[in-house]
Amino acid sequence: MEINKEPKLRILSLGAGVQSSTMALMADAGEFGVKPDAAIFADTGWEPAPVIEHLEYLKSVLSYPVHIVKKGNIQDDILTALGPGGNQFASAPFYTLNENGKKGMGRRQCTREYKITPIAKKIRELCGLVPRQRFPKTEHIEVWVGISTDEIMRMKPSRFWWQKNVWPLIDKKMSREDCLKWYEGKGFKIPVKSACIGCPFHDDNFWIDMKNNRPKEFASAVEFDKKMRMHNPKVKNFVHRKCVPLDEVKFKNDEGPDLFNNECEGMCGV
Repeated sequence: MEINKEPKLRILSLGAGVQSSTMALMADAGEFGVKPDAAIFADTGWEPAPVIEHLEYLKSVLSYPVHIVKKGNIQDDILTALGPGGNQFASAPFYTLNENGKKGMGRRQCTREYKITPIAKKIRELCGLVPRQRFPKTEHIEVWVGISTDEIMRMKPSRFWWQKNVWPLIDKKMSREDCLKWYEGKGFKIPVKSACIGCPFHDDNFWIDMKNNRPKEFASAVEFDKKMRMHNPKVKNFVHRKCVPLDEVKFKNDEGPDLFNNECEGMCGV
């Protein structure tokens, strides 16, 4: 059986952060030789306002369609899981403190559940497949992922046999700084990092900026942080790596560890 060398579709995974936005605009300008057929943005339901605003901006300037998919609201879903009758498991890698004072970190399933799987479902729909219909063995899909050279360790193959991940920014040898420089003189709006409001991978600079410039979002993260600990005294979850309530953290004005490099699927924060 002969397998087609050309992908059935080229899909750009759009996070509306710096790297994926740059990749999307470069693609529209033909800088990768071919354009994607569409972009897909997976909304977790807890995106920062600047990310949603930039997403709407990209939809208005890109020549190819931008689809938005959504599994649910990750904030509500996690609190439901940790509440009475829930499975007591947070799908995001929050920091944990058990009754003996030992620190740990939760399992990392949020990217798969709220990004990877919804995007794959939309891709199958765009290919005309119905639920549970097998993908044709002679076809494949190309998915463009916005990882830059300074995050090369986040490159991951697709978990679906019919999907081939590619990294156009890596091929262009572009770092995140190169992405920001690309905007100079072009008149495009510059994005910010794309990640959930209460993501445990935020460094302190991100928290400081949110606290000072988006106080409603910071208040939302603080309230969420408190609610996670309401029903399980044996294992307490925290948003911040210091394992203290978020509103009591003394943030330091430095970058801190680049925890996004440990993100499980290489698709958040871009």
